[in-house]
Amino acid sequence: MNQHASGLSDPAPAPSAASPTAADLGLPGLDDLLSLAGEGDQASFSAFYDATAPWVYGMASALFASEADAAEATVLTFLRAWDEAPHEQFDEDSATIRHRSVLCWLEVLAHGTMTQLLREDSLPGYGEDLLPEGAGASEAGRREPTTVLSILTPAQFEALDLAWAGGRTYRQVAEELGVAVPTVKSRLRDAVQRISARYQEKFLGRSGNEDPVLQRAVTPEIAARTGTTRNFTLNLSQDLENGLGKEWADLVALDAVSAAEREELDRHLSLEGPEFTTLWRARIEAARRTVTWAFRGLATEPPSELLDEVLHRLPAQDVGMGLVDGLGPSDEREGGSASRRPVKKWMLVVAGLLVLALGLWTVVRLIMGPNIVAEVNRAEDSFTTQQVSLTEGGSMQGHVSKESGMAYVTFAGLPVPDEGTEFQLWLFPTDGSAPHSLGAHSAEDLQDPVTFRGVERFRDLVVTLEPEGGSETPTTAELGSVDLVHQVTQGPIYGGHPNNTPSPSSD
Repeated sequence: MNQHASGLSDPAPAPSAASPTAADLGLPGLDDLLSLAGEGDQASFSAFYDATAPWVYGMASALFASEADAAEATVLTFLRAWDEAPHEQFDEDSATIRHRSVLCWLEVLAHGTMTQLLREDSLPGYGEDLLPEGAGASEAGRREPTTVLSILTPAQFEALDLAWAGGRTYRQVAEELGVAVPTVKSRLRDAVQRISARYQEKFLGRSGNEDPVLQRAVTPEIAARTGTTRNFTLNLSQDLENGLGKEWADLVALDAVSAAEREELDRHLSLEGPEFTTLWRARIEAARRTVTWAFRGLATEPPSELLDEVLHRLPAQDVGMGLVDGLGPSDEREGGSASRRPVKKWMLVVAGLLVLALGLWTVVRLIMGPNIVAEVNRAEDSFTTQQVSLTEGGSMQGHVSKESGMAYVTFAGLPVPDEGTEFQLWLFPTDGSAPHSLGAHSAEDLQDPVTFRGVERFRDLVVTLEPEGGSETPTTAELGSVDLVHQVTQGPIYGGHPNNTPSPSSD
């Protein structure tokens, strides 16, 4: 079974009315961060990535057999999100609904990007172990359904899981299951409609049959009510002739149709008029919101270095100014005294740096994911490694929780490095592959803990001195290293019991 998609946990519940939201804390939400990213603010985009990357990488891990391909597909998705951010707006009144809308938008973007990559065979790791014609390599259709998906019949869940979490078209699903094409189309349509009804009950407080996009009943009920058999057929043209055009919206929402079929559907829409097109698009939106919600259990933490790769591929931009846009007085923005602008602009720059230094970290820590330092400290298996003396002076020490997959390293007494050089931290994988950079840092930067995830995949954390801005691989001898595999505990034990000290050979 694909290790990243070994099971689907229940999706995280929506925040309750009593839970503090980003707005309650006076902090930007996902929609705010995406809007600022659309203005070229890479710092806001980094915070957006940290908050949403597990959902995107989890989907990629379900769709691709190769970890390298999953990582590349995740990077390509966020690059596309960066390009499209200027064109997206989320205007719902509720901050909770805006949050769900942004996640739905991103997951739909990710699924469309990734299924296209699969079907075009355009990633280097795509290989012989994958299914024919670009079908995904996950164990889709072999998982146990979540509580939400358990309302489906086993046959409906199997078909939906293969289509969404496996990246298959409906024809590939039919071929893999050995089931007739019309039957698979019906199963996918009926599965989407059933969980759409559950979504509407949970979040909108109404039963599905009150919503215009859910008025089309499942096939047997159509036949019983109208006396006309409305089953799917083998081809799209016949389905459209039989009046099943709206039902095809559910297949489109799953990215389960071919490019040629999508073109034919677009031509059909152009002939049907605005009322049909509005209902069609509403049904697609409802289906996508439903499916992304139901499959949220695919979330998986991405490799720690993936954000660096995303930022490396972005075009050069001014970083961080979006968070302070509009702080200047109105007379300047409206053409005030030109002689005062340089001073005010400088004040904006200073304000921007202060906001980034003092505010953005709070955003990421408080609402965009777990506080890794706090998570490690309170974990039952948390422990500290031996304190390591660095050759240039100072020391470092690791703090690890393998159960949570998180760790951080602290430094003390570091000297200021020579001009033009910085400290750079590296994680060396246990499989002997190339080290992953945790970034270049000044001595002042390292007064704060440096955190990372996926500690179980690495054997050592190494510090070197590199040219200012950092290097792609280590270019100098290590100043010191922390053994992350054969740890010897020293100092306070933060989680569990003080006397429960791991042995030197503990993994």
